[in-house]
Amino acid sequence: MMTPRHPAQILLVDSREKWTQGGSEDAHLREYFDRHEIPYLIQKLDVGDYALPGGHIVVDRKQNLEEISKNLLNARDHTRFLKEVRRARDAGLQLVVLIEHGPTVKKMDDVKTWRSKWTNASGYSLFREMRRLELAYRVRWEFCSKRSTAKRIIELLTDNKTEYRKEK
Repeated sequence: MMTPRHPAQILLVDSREKWTQGGSEDAHLREYFDRHEIPYLIQKLDVGDYALPGGHIVVDRKQNLEEISKNLLNARDHTRFLKEVRRARDAGLQLVVLIEHGPTVKKMDDVKTWRSKWTNASGYSLFREMRRLELAYRVRWEFCSKRSTAKRIIELLTDNKTEYRKEK
């Protein structure tokens, strides 16, 4: 972890993110933050996986539509996910769910035609539940490739307005 020059610029990362526990599967995130000298602090977050201190946006990263379909279409996981959505709303936070699905899913309408490889979950059912959460709780759904995830997290949290690098 890097030593920040300005504490307000510290990226807060949930301690349950796999790469924070030494996992190599998502090491591309840590490598991006280190390469771009983005200081981060690993701690338990009540909502989302990434945030800025005092910020109004939190980013919850999902690896693909399989993961989000499990969160939304499986009864037990849906209850847990809905609690997180409500915590964000009650705290006045904009929850952005960033889904690393790759080139086949770039926008919400693309979800409709997706088919699960492992379950009988339909893209249309997933789309309807995503849209319901968007309307009821202001959940924002974003899509990206795995290669651009870390950059997109920073863009979302800073609204592209803040230079997010260590001072030279």
